[in-house]
Amino acid sequence: MKTLLRFIKYLFILTTLAMVFVVGIFVYYARKLDYMIPKTVNVEVYDARGTQFLTLYGDKKRSYIKLEEIDRKIIDAFISIEDKKFYQHRGIDILRIGGALLSNIEANTIRQGASTITQQYARNLYLDFSKDYKRKIAEIMIAINLESKYSKDEILEGYLNSIYFDHGIYGIEDACRFYFNKSARDVTLAEAAALASIPKGPGHFSPLKNPESNAERRRLVLSEMKEDGKITAAEYEVASKAELTFYGQLDRLEDAYAPYYQDMIVKELRDLGILARNESLKVYTSLDLELNQIIIEALAKYPPPKSELEYALFAVDPETGAALACVGGRDYRESTYNRATEALRQPGSTIKPFLYYAALGYGFTPATTFTSAKTTFYVNGKAYAPANFAGIYPDREVSMAYALAVSDNIYAVKTHLFLGTEVLVETLKDFGITTPVRDNLSLALGTSEVKLSELVSAYARLASLGKEVRPTYITMITDEKGKTLYKAKTNFKQRYNASDCFILSETMTNVFDNRLSINISTTGAPIANKITRKYAAKSGTTDFDSWIIGYNKRIVLGIWTGYDDNRPIDNSDVKYIKYLWAEIVERYNAGKTDAWYDLPSDVIPIVLNPVTGAVAHQNEYRKALYFRVDNLPWYIFD
Repeated sequence: MKTLLRFIKYLFILTTLAMVFVVGIFVYYARKLDYMIPKTVNVEVYDARGTQFLTLYGDKKRSYIKLEEIDRKIIDAFISIEDKKFYQHRGIDILRIGGALLSNIEANTIRQGASTITQQYARNLYLDFSKDYKRKIAEIMIAINLESKYSKDEILEGYLNSIYFDHGIYGIEDACRFYFNKSARDVTLAEAAALASIPKGPGHFSPLKNPESNAERRRLVLSEMKEDGKITAAEYEVASKAELTFYGQLDRLEDAYAPYYQDMIVKELRDLGILARNESLKVYTSLDLELNQIIIEALAKYPPPKSELEYALFAVDPETGAALACVGGRDYRESTYNRATEALRQPGSTIKPFLYYAALGYGFTPATTFTSAKTTFYVNGKAYAPANFAGIYPDREVSMAYALAVSDNIYAVKTHLFLGTEVLVETLKDFGITTPVRDNLSLALGTSEVKLSELVSAYARLASLGKEVRPTYITMITDEKGKTLYKAKTNFKQRYNASDCFILSETMTNVFDNRLSINISTTGAPIANKITRKYAAKSGTTDFDSWIIGYNKRIVLGIWTGYDDNRPIDNSDVKYIKYLWAEIVERYNAGKTDAWYDLPSDVIPIVLNPVTGAVAHQNEYRKALYFRVDNLPWYIFD
């Protein structure tokens, strides 16, 4: 027995010495690191007309508040629930780490954390949120390094100003204003506990999303505060039973100004790495606040017909590449997910203009005809039977101009097969589509998913008559003395055939001309009486998505609608976006000079029957179609 006790004693001593040695090594090397708490950089952000619409602190949309201005109840609540020994340790709590390590070894996974406030702050500043030992070791070493340079109050202030509270809210001051419409100076004990409950799992413990989960954790926070002697038993009883009212919005000036666009500005600032300069900055952007207001008012006039139906809008100036507007969803407070720049959805027939641009390069013209009738295609032994909308076919030869106007699927698939399916794949890539493009028969009908922003940017290349346009969010950045630190490039090179872009754009105006109809309306007919100017446009509908993208040389505007869970849409779900599109482009162009294109020197108009592409007979509809002078239809010379 004595031998066993002696063995246990020596084992304990050796284990303790080993731990001390390991900790010593950690501390030695951690102190040699060079991590700093970033300076609170003030960033003023301006729209295209020089109106300030956003203030950033560092790379976050947040208000910054000094520690001495934060109510003590908040500080006590966070320390009690997150890190009781915050003022005693030097960055890590060895006993908590040991307990968590044993639990994780037993579970054979990282199930339990032991992060101190300093570690959490280190993670917020420098690391991602992956759960692996490599990240945890880095977190510990950075925490030790920060503790060697900064006071506890400096670390606590930075931590409280960096926490994420769900709903796109960072920092304790904005959290107080969002949840309770008051400053961090003025919260009650129950409110402080509710706030301290959220960071453990922002989505799960948000009192707006899961009030029961927040209330349960709130009682735990209050219990820990009572145990730590921060509040009395009487205060605990009152606060734990308090009925809280949650405000649910952040009444800052900038929140009405394109919050999804603001996120793109923050992302680009991070990508540029310019915030590392630790100095106040002025950031000038392409955002058009007048257009933003037009969009807000148009959405109020033509709202989605169903509460769960989402939408996204993206607008670009095709001459400069300026990203004029970006709306990523119907309610930023409900979801910060940007459906304009992140969601992959099937574009349907909005992909067809790129098919027909490619076809123009292979000798097609707006007068080129195919027979459109119910057809089954057999390719490599496999049958493919696409259908026109509502199963309606003209059962005759029709022109490209007609096919674009009514979105004829049979004509599109015949063109796709005539060119070879790889041609459309390469054309889409050439126009800047970076999402994977599947080479198949249905690609011409828009079955390969794309992002709205990506497709609008591709349309901008058509609208610029062939320049390699890229969307620009930030146009210029200056320091506090006015010195230019960054300026966006806007001198886009000519990459595509300008004449073919013009011919295609003219052909796409036919979507608003219902006189091309045979037995089905043109796709823009419902809003033809809403527009007073010339626009090229294309709509597209799948079982799950509806789109419209259109332009003149002043603006390219794309709108998508659908459900996040990919449930099917019906006709009543989708009509509103065409009216929305017309309302926005008409108001944006109101009072401005004409924005259509001059006729290229190598293009001529020829008056034909636009449905058949042939010379019009008596009493047939006549309209100018456009041709390159080196590719005129043979029959006009007869």
